[in-house]
Amino acid sequence: MVGKHFIWLLLLASALFLIGLTERHLWDADEPREAGMTAEMARSGDYVVPRLNGQAFLEKPPLYYWIGSAVFKLFGENTRSTRIPSALAAIGGVVIVFVLGRKMGFSPLSAFVCGLALSTSAEYWSLGRRCVLDMMLCLFTTAAMLCFFEAAQLPRRRMLWFAGYVLSLACAVLTKGLVGLVIPLSALTVWLVLSRNFSLRPWFLLFLGSALCLVPGAIWVWLLCGQLGRETVYKAVLANNFGRFTGAYAEHVEPFYYYLLKFPGQFFPWVLFLPMACVFHVREIRRRGKENSSAFIHVWFVVSFLLLSISAGKRGLYLLPLYPAAALFVGEAVGAVLEGRQTSTVWFRIPAGLLTWAVILSSLGFLAMSIYFKKPLIVWPLVSVPGLCLGLLAYRRFLQEDLKGFLKALVPALLAVYLTFDIAIAPISNAKKSYEPLFQYCMGLKSQGIQIGLVRPKERMMGAAVFYLGSRVPVLSEEREVADFLSLRAKTAAIANKEFLKDLADIDILYESRISHDDMVVVGHRETKGEQDRASGPQD
Repeated sequence: MVGKHFIWLLLLASALFLIGLTERHLWDADEPREAGMTAEMARSGDYVVPRLNGQAFLEKPPLYYWIGSAVFKLFGENTRSTRIPSALAAIGGVVIVFVLGRKMGFSPLSAFVCGLALSTSAEYWSLGRRCVLDMMLCLFTTAAMLCFFEAAQLPRRRMLWFAGYVLSLACAVLTKGLVGLVIPLSALTVWLVLSRNFSLRPWFLLFLGSALCLVPGAIWVWLLCGQLGRETVYKAVLANNFGRFTGAYAEHVEPFYYYLLKFPGQFFPWVLFLPMACVFHVREIRRRGKENSSAFIHVWFVVSFLLLSISAGKRGLYLLPLYPAAALFVGEAVGAVLEGRQTSTVWFRIPAGLLTWAVILSSLGFLAMSIYFKKPLIVWPLVSVPGLCLGLLAYRRFLQEDLKGFLKALVPALLAVYLTFDIAIAPISNAKKSYEPLFQYCMGLKSQGIQIGLVRPKERMMGAAVFYLGSRVPVLSEEREVADFLSLRAKTAAIANKEFLKDLADIDILYESRISHDDMVVVGHRETKGEQDRASGPQD
């Protein structure tokens, strides 16, 4: 039974995170930047210094870029390859949650529901299909929690689990710095205290492992100092490991309650079952007392949530390492109802009904969007029929109180809705959120021997330029630099926000588009436009 549930969960997670990765372009701030830095590392062979358009970029350690570079060399530089590391990390996180659930005594079905809840929670699923390093951080912190949970309790193979704990923490630190150590260490320390486990061995393993995990990161910092100098590196390391916590990055400063507002939407739809899960776990604690291993989950979630809330710097994706704990918390309770170990009350029936109707209405919404955006007629049934039929089947099984049948219909219904959204619906926004059309035009200019420059670019623009154009791109900061660069006549063109060029004369706009609220243009000297017109030939 365990094998069957595990295989089905693995197949589900693989489909959720690997199918259709190329349909949506690289969006937002993180994806183009990370893709460009990964491509630059793969091309240069410099695995010590992460660089953004040639400049050292030390906000994050290099492990994500190492793995991404290896993927690029295996599969080439394309949109799918940029997302494979996150997708594999997301699948790995789902597998670890299943294993941890089983180690904590959950039934195979309950462990499956935990993995289902994690893989289909909105933010986890979204980030697992994006080129961002936070999913890799989530994988390693979750693995560290599993390894220490086993190392602290099992006399056999304790050192093997301890080695896994050290390795997981080391990878977490090399992915995103000290936050990869602080989150697991804080939660595990409080767990040992609350469980009144004051024997020497688990505390020794906890702090020895936490010290050993810093060794690989220290070696990287030492190599970094050899290339960039000690003062530069120390300032960067201190700023990026402590500056976000203290509020040095003003653009990410949010109030204490920020995550209270963010969490419900990001953990949708499983947040609907949270009240039922709270009731379930209170009863379990009263019934089983100290034997209730799910206290591990409670401490993991609450301590990490409070720690992130105290930090001045906040972003929605920083919550990602908490979702495995939330999925275990909800999944055990939902699994108990599905198996009949707990009575199906309104605390379960209302959220289950809302979930099925969310699937049904989403499918109808996809149909309406396809009609509104004038998608081909053949697309209409593809985006609406699978989710709609499976959602109605799940609702019918729910009304018949066939809860296992309800789950069997719900799982493919969720799969259909999620993949339909990312493959058929989200790409509608590519023209507004993606730099790809802009740089496809610029690649045409480059093929004609025209050099491209960037005017006061944001990080995302520099990353996109390196990724799509295949090389580093000159950066122009002042109006005089722009004028001098474009004075090379038909040999140059520049990408800029339109407002940066309002005082420049003798330039023509070659291409214009609005991307993420910015009016972006490609400009050249007037002779460049004539060169373009001659290259394109007569138009019908």
